Amino acid sequence: MSMVTLPFLVIQPTKAHTATVICVHGIGDDGRGWSPLTTELAPALPHVKWVLPHAPQRPVTVYNQEWLRAWFDIPSFSFAEPEDTSGMWDSVRKLDALVKAEVDAGIPQERIVLSGFSQGGAIVLLAGLGGRAVREGGEGWKLAGVTVMSGWLPLRDRFKSLISSHALTMPIFWGHGTDDPLVRYSFGRKSAEILKDQVGLALRWGDKGEAERAAFGSAGVSFLGYDGVLHAACSKERADLKEFLRRVIPDNHSG
Repeated sequence: MSMVTLPFLVIQPTKAHTATVICVHGIGDDGRGWSPLTTELAPALPHVKWVLPHAPQRPVTVYNQEWLRAWFDIPSFSFAEPEDTSGMWDSVRKLDALVKAEVDAGIPQERIVLSGFSQGGAIVLLAGLGGRAVREGGEGWKLAGVTVMSGWLPLRDRFKSLISSHALTMPIFWGHGTDDPLVRYSFGRKSAEILKDQVGLALRWGDKGEAERAAFGSAGVSFLGYDGVLHAACSKERADLKEFLRRVIPDNHSG
């Protein structure tokens, strides 16, 4: 049985709780790093409970073995070295427990979103599109969606073997700054292309035209680039994230 072991913050909904967004921070941060964004988004999504977990502390190779909050180790930002598979699966198990806690509390899987920034974006792809299906032989979560900001696809050489049966129907928002110096924009695009070419997810370049924007929030990946933005979420990306969430977890209750 999965038990929640991560410490986390909660921002409660201001009306009837009918959906949950689990916000997964980047390396060296903690759940409080999401607080300004959730505070910005919350008025438009009053039915949403926001769960902001803190990653465990661990030595991180790319930062000279400094102990930081991180979901797994990163050898370098070239992403060419062997990946920390055990660290990834440990974090997937911890995120699975958070999802299960929401389901046990009465929130349907289809009303839960996993959202991550940077390293958090990488781990929510693994947890959201595969997660417990791979580890336990189950069906995996049938989530409302996954959102990735300035992230990348982990375990790229075998990600196809790690997904659940629900992955192909899951909406994914992917935002990335074109001038990101850590997780390069080209690497983010390549990650999205792998999801299309090797996994079979639909892929829409959201900046190409109205047809792509109209499909925003439907099954597959909507990848949007933000000109001149570094390793951060600009105001336009935050607005797009809000619109995505309003589409995949709409407020179905008045009052």
